[in-house]
Amino acid sequence: MSENEDMDVGASRGAAESLSLRLEEIDVEEIMRAIQERVERRRAEGVYRDLPLLELEDERTGGGEAEVTLDPLHELIFLTQLARQYAEVTSHYPIGSRRSLVGPLIVLAKKAMRRFMTPYMDALFAKQREFNAQCLRSMETFLEMIKRERERSYHGGLDRYTAWVELGFAGDEEELLREAARLFPAGETVVHVSSGMGGFLAAAREEGREAVGVEEDTRLVRLAQEKDLRVIAARPMDFLDSRPPESLRAVFLQELGERDDSRELVWMVTALADRMERDGLVVVLNHHPRSVLGVEEAFQDPTLLRLVHPDTMQGLFLHAGFREAKVTAVGEYGKQEIEEWEKRMGGAFPHGEGMAEMLFGPRRYLLEARR
Repeated sequence: MSENEDMDVGASRGAAESLSLRLEEIDVEEIMRAIQERVERRRAEGVYRDLPLLELEDERTGGGEAEVTLDPLHELIFLTQLARQYAEVTSHYPIGSRRSLVGPLIVLAKKAMRRFMTPYMDALFAKQREFNAQCLRSMETFLEMIKRERERSYHGGLDRYTAWVELGFAGDEEELLREAARLFPAGETVVHVSSGMGGFLAAAREEGREAVGVEEDTRLVRLAQEKDLRVIAARPMDFLDSRPPESLRAVFLQELGERDDSRELVWMVTALADRMERDGLVVVLNHHPRSVLGVEEAFQDPTLLRLVHPDTMQGLFLHAGFREAKVTAVGEYGKQEIEEWEKRMGGAFPHGEGMAEMLFGPRRYLLEARR
């Protein structure tokens, strides 16, 4: 063993003996005062600088705009993962020293200091950990909101305003809408959830029913209001979420579950079950999947994602707690429409038992659900 190694070992033993005898004599307040004095001295020397966040950001970016190289959603995911790693603040961190001679003495001194300061540090860190946890939960909630909104914005590839107004894919369904409006008792105010351009609201007015729409697309809201129709600008899910239990008497929905995520369909039916009064009526007008030509017509609208079978819709409402859910096929093809379809098929219209019923079955169905 070399002379230097003998000196290091001797120093380590001496430090251990010294510290083992004087641990209880350490003055924590004196140590904290010395640390504070050192911090102030280092700040005066320019080592520590207190700068506003904006100035620190200017230094980081060189006074220019911060350049984001990641997609904003991906960057938020990365920052959330990073925050999760640092959210748990603790006093148990690795202690070491780079000095070969007095290093062991410094390590022992730091460990002794940490031992006596741990109760004080943990009391402070408990509040910091709670604050970090709250911030992390907020970030994760915000991340989930962005994901949901981004998924909704991609549905169908086109929004309803573009498809219906600019591309002209809105169907003429006035008679069907008036038929649906007549199912509601006179004197009831019908709430049309996702009212679009206000077709049902106008049909209800023609049938002598009061109706108010709920629509999230402000462009469609403006079109309906220009027709002197009552429309609330709000997301349908937010509107229903804000309503107290058993506060609705009459609700109309068109193409329920045909454009949104299937999970939203289940949520919507369940929310309606909670918010409808006893004997309240919900009417749904959807495309009928049993009509071959009706399905072809339906998917001319590029915002449509799927069709929901009437048996499925009926089962959802009954499972949610509605005591009655009746389905009626509507929208029969007239003789002139059938002849036009035959011409479009170039005279190759297949005749046979049940063929006409399959091709020209009712294009829509009405569901009446009572709470």
